[in-house]
Amino acid sequence: MFARLKTLPLVSPAILYLFFAALMGMACILLTPPGQVPDERNHFARITQISQGGIVGFKKGTREAGGYLAENFPSELELLGDLHSNTAMKMPMTEFLALSERRWADQRSWFSFPNTVIYAPVTYLPAAFVTWIGRHAHFRIIDTLYLVRLANMASMLALCALGIALARRGTLLLIVLSSLPMALALGGSCSQDGVLIGLSVLTAALITRFDRDNPGGIRAWVGIGILFGILTISKPPLLLCSLVPLGLSLPNARLVRGIPFACSVAAFEIWNRLALKPTKIEFTDRTGVSDSGQIAWILSHPFDLPRLAVRSLRSNLGHTIHEFFGVLGWLDIVLPHGYYRLIYLAVVLAVAVSLLPGLRERAALQSLTSVSVTILAMLLAVGAVYFSIYVIWTPVGAPVVDGIQGRYFLPIAPFLVVAFPRAARAGQIGASRLMHQGIMAVTALFLAADTLALTCVLAARYW
Repeated sequence: MFARLKTLPLVSPAILYLFFAALMGMACILLTPPGQVPDERNHFARITQISQGGIVGFKKGTREAGGYLAENFPSELELLGDLHSNTAMKMPMTEFLALSERRWADQRSWFSFPNTVIYAPVTYLPAAFVTWIGRHAHFRIIDTLYLVRLANMASMLALCALGIALARRGTLLLIVLSSLPMALALGGSCSQDGVLIGLSVLTAALITRFDRDNPGGIRAWVGIGILFGILTISKPPLLLCSLVPLGLSLPNARLVRGIPFACSVAAFEIWNRLALKPTKIEFTDRTGVSDSGQIAWILSHPFDLPRLAVRSLRSNLGHTIHEFFGVLGWLDIVLPHGYYRLIYLAVVLAVAVSLLPGLRERAALQSLTSVSVTILAMLLAVGAVYFSIYVIWTPVGAPVVDGIQGRYFLPIAPFLVVAFPRAARAGQIGASRLMHQGIMAVTALFLAADTLALTCVLAARYW
């Protein structure tokens, strides 16, 4: 059997991923009812605004920010809002069919979507393009929403597959991260997060191609800088991931390694002045929440921050990790416990396989400086996520950070592969052809289980 495995054509990691991820993506698109992914309605509103040419949104007073959309644009409740508040409820076909009759109106009215109006348009562009077509062709609104989901999923899969194909370090870990149910559920929705995850995978993969023999020219690093700029204006904590290239041991490339960080800072400053400040409002009306008040509390209690971090990790770390792997729907569909064990095992094995080249050849190892800077940059990005949620969502002086969700860390995780040893051969996982084929066979079994679990859980919950 092993001899037969060795003679088969070399299995492409990118194509293997693309096959199973496409199946999982279609399951997410078709089995998840409209509005049943966190903030999907508000993401759809931002997409519609961009499709109308609205790059920057508007603010009304101190409590509303958004824009003018078709007057019959569905509200949160109309997008089957009762479904995510009642876990025993199945797909309400009567409401869905009534919603399906609604076409884009020409008249516009004011709608508020404060948590998404501040997002930059770049990662929304594929969705905005199909929405522009849908509006001008007078499609039904719900049909346009499904086209948006399809465009987002196609964009995410293309970016992730390209990143997996180009990566020279940690390829197997990129496959596992890109196929997580949480990542694909976001990719199959109106959220920008799927495209963002794909861009992170691609950016991390491109960085893994630089080494002592190929330090990259200025144009290559400017390209990396542009990618980091897009990541930063889409999710500002990702700015800190642009520090990763600074740790690389590359000859004659000390200055160019700083281009990504410089581009990220410049992009953030431009977007902050252009759109964040003019449209940013406090996201919640809950008693005790204040952006300025929280920052003032932090400045006056700096020595409480370590205890705050420890308490926050103790209180919700386990659930946050589960959400990182996959808590679907409106964060109300927990996967079987056995599946989470399988994911833990898959991550451990992917890391172990990614470390093997360094055991066989010391020259393949990444420098200690690079490993340290990569891990530090990722930890800073994680800390920035906690800090931002503490400021905008948590009551002033609260003992723990409230509102952290595992999905926030998905775009950060791919940069870990920069710390791994370099693979011996491009496109091959494992030292030998036989080892590569065996790893791909096991990976196919994992992805098949991934597909089965995701499909069954979504079908059982909604249908």
